[in-house]
Amino acid sequence: MRPVYRILLLIAALAGVFLLWWLHSAKPASLVETLLPKRAADQAPVRTFAVIGDNEGSNPVYDDLIHQVAADSSIQFLLHVGDATSTGAAQELQKLEALHRRLGLTIPVYIVPGNHDIIASTSASAWSETIGERWRSVDIGNIHLVLLDNADRKVGFPAAELDWLEKDLQQRTAGQVTILAYHRPFNYPLASILGDDETRTSRASNERFVEILAANPVDQIFTGHVHTAIDYTMVLERDANDRVTKSVPVTVSGGGGQPIQTAFGGLLKEKFHALKVEIVEKEVRNSFILPR
Repeated sequence: MRPVYRILLLIAALAGVFLLWWLHSAKPASLVETLLPKRAADQAPVRTFAVIGDNEGSNPVYDDLIHQVAADSSIQFLLHVGDATSTGAAQELQKLEALHRRLGLTIPVYIVPGNHDIIASTSASAWSETIGERWRSVDIGNIHLVLLDNADRKVGFPAAELDWLEKDLQQRTAGQVTILAYHRPFNYPLASILGDDETRTSRASNERFVEILAANPVDQIFTGHVHTAIDYTMVLERDANDRVTKSVPVTVSGGGGQPIQTAFGGLLKEKFHALKVEIVEKEVRNSFILPR
């Protein structure tokens, strides 16, 4: 055997002896932490919530989905993206709260107004008295949840609401996962072909909304209104070469029991549903909750 091979074998043997000594002396946890990358779930708590919309009161689909949400102990709150009632009358809002209690829902429920929720002439006052302010924000652990109102297509986002939104985003705690919710989606793909639900006034409010988000980035938007599931990216800013430089993911979840709209979302997403949302660090993960 050539000397060089003897040297290599000696080095390999010494390395093997050292590895056996290290494995014997190292704690099992130290070995795992050294050989495997640290999972995000080990670094930050997972926040889990559900999203649902467009039920317009009690119906078999909605009742079943809410019952499933109530039975899932990992879900910490429910985000409702609007059209929770048929007209927004006070008695309908009260029936909705009673329905949630009957179905065993004990977690906090945050609802944004939809276009059906503002039909009744007393909706504005009834909403404030039963549900809360039409636009507001709440901190839930590492989540900054912003609830907005663009239910009226003749208005869009009221100017006072956008003034408030800009200040709210500027004053939030650094590092939070910021989630926005409102009812009517806009700037979605093929809107110019398929049509949208906007007016000249609401489009102007949407433009200012986009400018606010371009200056104050958020992590995710949830909406309803369209009775299906759609994921798209809202463009917030482009450079001189028309390349997208800022954007935000948008998820439409309108599968709470009203007739599914087949023109949007694609065949795989034309289904009644709620969403289960998990946030690990800054990553937002959505999965379907389907009626049984």
